[in-house]
Amino acid sequence: MKTTTKTKLSIVLNAIILLTTIGVVISYFFGNDGKYHIEPLFRFNLFTTDSNLLCAAAAAFMIPFEIRLLKKGTPVPRWVFLVKYVGTCAVTLTFFTVVCFLGPMMGFMDMVFGGTSIYMHFFGPILGFVSFCFLETSQPISLPTSLIGLIPMLVYGGVYCYMVVILTAERGGWIDFYQFNQGGYWYISFAVIMAAMFGFCSVIRLVHNRIAARSQKTP
Repeated sequence: MKTTTKTKLSIVLNAIILLTTIGVVISYFFGNDGKYHIEPLFRFNLFTTDSNLLCAAAAAFMIPFEIRLLKKGTPVPRWVFLVKYVGTCAVTLTFFTVVCFLGPMMGFMDMVFGGTSIYMHFFGPILGFVSFCFLETSQPISLPTSLIGLIPMLVYGGVYCYMVVILTAERGGWIDFYQFNQGGYWYISFAVIMAAMFGFCSVIRLVHNRIAARSQKTP
């Protein structure tokens, strides 16, 4: 696929990611509370919302620079590219957490296919993965650089542990809504999730770099 074609497709997918994510988040304040009746502001405590917003922000950064690339041939800045990588890693974790953990535990029809959750849990992550791995392939990612993909989970995990384990719901913190502290084994959950996150970062890097290598042969 030609570079100009890939860039145009990337702009389209990034626009879909940005506009759809904004639309879904806005809908939370207009009655879209889902089966579990989640308050709008509480949605921002969820990694699902945060990861999709991060990916949407990355898409928003990418669009103007990709337009400039088409018009002037100026490469997308490295930092913009890396923000999109981090956002892609974050929504990939959301996807697999829902499919492998929350879906079986709470029900796929509610967690995956219920209302706008189908976008936040499924289509949003897929669009992020496809756009980054197959279309935004001008810059390879080194193994050391790939570790920045761990940042969203490190930050969120730290906040979650503080609010659930240290502060606790009784003192104004959060209930353990992800059930990661069952039996007090939050550290096991954290280690497993971080290991999984590293695996996702590595897979995304490998797929992206393989497509990037092929792209170098196509003008």
